[in-house]
Amino acid sequence: MIPFLDLKRTNEKHENEIVAAIENVVRSGWYVLGNEVRKFEKAYADFCGVEHCVGVGNGLDAIRLIFRAYLELGMLKVGDEVIVPSNTYIATILALADCNLTPVWVEPDIKTYNIDPEAIVKHITSKTKAILLVHYTGG
Repeated sequence: MIPFLDLKRTNEKHENEIVAAIENVVRSGWYVLGNEVRKFEKAYADFCGVEHCVGVGNGLDAIRLIFRAYLELGMLKVGDEVIVPSNTYIATILALADCNLTPVWVEPDIKTYNIDPEAIVKHITSKTKAILLVHYTGG
């Protein structure tokens, strides 16, 4: 059997740091928010050269918050079309549905399995307001 991904081997060189970080969180009693999240948000904002960063629990929450912000700012409106890859993860579509945006499916490039840039152009209409790229297969 050939292992798909040997996380044990990958994580061995960072084991002490990982265990210490987990212990810090467990000892703090803060599993949601707390100092570790605040430190991460500050460090990541600094790394990106921006004033703020908001840590979220998963990709669905991240996509949902991005589109909600665009709606609140008036950059998008309910019913606007968003071009998405047809071979995406369900969170992509759940976020759009939650924000009452309309997905427009575009097939992948057979060489990369990522959305086909030439096909994107063919699907753009006056209703298209965003393109959501998803690096689903790592290609």
